[in-house]
Amino acid sequence: MNEFRIIEDLHRLQNQFASLWDPFVAAGGSVYPALNIHKGSDQVTITALVSGIDPDSLDITVSGNQLRLSGEVISGAPKSDLGANRVERFHGKFQRSLELPAEVDPEKTTAEFKNGILHLTLPIRESVKPRKIQVQSK
Repeated sequence: MNEFRIIEDLHRLQNQFASLWDPFVAAGGSVYPALNIHKGSDQVTITALVSGIDPDSLDITVSGNQLRLSGEVISGAPKSDLGANRVERFHGKFQRSLELPAEVDPEKTTAEFKNGILHLTLPIRESVKPRKIQVQSK
């Protein structure tokens, strides 16, 4: 029996449960992929650490203020009859869904992948942006 495989399975199960409540896993971290989300006045910017993944295997879906990111990280471990001494890097299928801080326009959303980091730029819908109302005097 490989105790490191058991630990890896427990880690995956922990991530699945954590994604139910998120708030960054009750401040303990560890959901894959790790994200940074910034909301500006015109757009939401997300960076995701997805090293070791083929960008073509990423599936990104945006609807309203919901983002779904899924894909698969292939294990880079050499094939061997020997057991692993330690496995800390995530590999396998993942799916992460989250609520964005504003409703965005999926038609204008862009995604770039460079050096293992996914950069998403999600413009905020014009219809939900704050508008200044001019007061007219009569």
